Amino acid sequence: MHMRTKLVRLYALVLAFSAAMLYGATYQQFRFFDLAVPGGAADAVHYVQMARGDFEIEKHHRYRWLTPTLARLVLPAVQDSVQDKELAVKLSFYLVNFAFSLGACVALFALLQAMGFSIPLSLLGICAFAASRITVLVTATPLVDAAYFCAIATLLYLAVARKYRALALLLPVMVLTKEAILPFLLLPLFTDARKSRAYWAALVVSALAFVLSRRIIDGLDPSNGPNFLDTVREHLADVPQHLGELLALGGLHDLQSGFSILLLLAAIGVWLNSRHRIHVIPHILLATIPIGLGYALLSGNLGRMFFAAFPAVIAYALVTIDQVSRAWDQGTGAR
Repeated sequence: MHMRTKLVRLYALVLAFSAAMLYGATYQQFRFFDLAVPGGAADAVHYVQMARGDFEIEKHHRYRWLTPTLARLVLPAVQDSVQDKELAVKLSFYLVNFAFSLGACVALFALLQAMGFSIPLSLLGICAFAASRITVLVTATPLVDAAYFCAIATLLYLAVARKYRALALLLPVMVLTKEAILPFLLLPLFTDARKSRAYWAALVVSALAFVLSRRIIDGLDPSNGPNFLDTVREHLADVPQHLGELLALGGLHDLQSGFSILLLLAAIGVWLNSRHRIHVIPHILLATIPIGLGYALLSGNLGRMFFAAFPAVIAYALVTIDQVSRAWDQGTGAR
């Protein structure tokens, strides 16, 4: 019981710390975001349209219904205290996305703890995630990526911590966040989850949920929606162009937009960990890097799509910080 009480207190601290970080980092973006001039969050216009019950959208955005639907459920309560209709819908998305980003922070902390990082370093990992301009963007504007990032962090934690039953229960929900989650659902194959019947059953249920949800959305709008495979082929045709952009200075700057200097620290962490074996970084985390790069090349939105690799990048950046701090303590004789 004593251990359980300590755990509850720890995660109460993590929740409070994460909420403080997220609120401090995202409120300004939320307050001044203008749907009439969405800038880099142009997708938000479609998601707001969906939250208002209109699914007549030609693009594949209409299949990402989970966040807009939750925002629509929250909207009536918000409208009771907010007269401005545009502010009310923005606030409903902010509340939903804030909850998802808060979940991602807690799952990331638990993941880092499962890999053996100390509590201070794990909290620092939360700071790296919450302060990222990508996290700020997807939390404070009417986008759907906050749910997607929460699903990634949760999936990785449950797989690394060997909580396969909980993983099996949540997979069919994760698949509804955004179609980009699909390859991540296979990452537990890098763990002993591949021996779990519950996991394989969950994959089947997730596939059915994915297909069925798209059929239901198509039923709300009698016009033909975009075919999933056709959308993939369309993006594949743009890969050479996006690769050229990535190899240019502007493309490299865009790629690191979610991480800034953390990306350099992560690269150093890879080298340090290969020499000193400071932490065991599971293969399931490493696999997020090629997935993130692949999505960056498919989409052309390099920074936002590559940010899907945030668990691996943050973990390796913490390896560098950990090693430098240990060397400093040894050099100064700190105890």
